[in-house]
Amino acid sequence: MKNLTAVNKMNSNITKLVTLSSILLLGACSSSYTPETDQSNSYDFSTVDTYSVIGDEQLKNPMFSDIDRGRFDAAIDISMQQHNVKEVSAEKADVLVSYFVVTKDKVKVNASYSGSYSNCYRCGYGNGSGVTHITTRNYVEGTLVVDIIDNDTNKSVYRSMLTKPLKSYETATEREQAINKVVSDMMKQLPLG
Repeated sequence: MKNLTAVNKMNSNITKLVTLSSILLLGACSSSYTPETDQSNSYDFSTVDTYSVIGDEQLKNPMFSDIDRGRFDAAIDISMQQHNVKEVSAEKADVLVSYFVVTKDKVKVNASYSGSYSNCYRCGYGNGSGVTHITTRNYVEGTLVVDIIDNDTNKSVYRSMLTKPLKSYETATEREQAINKVVSDMMKQLPLG
């Protein structure tokens, strides 16, 4: 009886793993990305009238160029102004907007099967032949994190994170449009204005 319980528990765990793997696989195939957001329930966002972008001043990630920093700063300005919040100096701002990027090398593995299987019911045997092809692709996944920090307490009151494979863009305009879209999506849930 003890072994049967252990087997049932193991089967349940395997089912959970297969389900989780399927969900992750489907999520990886999706072309749209939804940011994860979190906010302080005790913070009164209605008191926020001003902001200042401090970007990644503390970390200065070498993967981030000054050109991209400028693009992110401009995209944050657009989003904050859409929430009717005014930009001021860091000393006078109600909230500070910080961001940083974390990158991770990833490998995507694809397996496909090509071949045939024949069955001879009268003869009582089946015959299968084929080849499994496995391909791998290396890519870099990036996670952008945007924090809204209360300037008085120096504590985060809102955080938005978006993880997706990094992509190359052919023109500076395409890159700027992509950054504007990502930042806009990340700031949509911000309860201001």
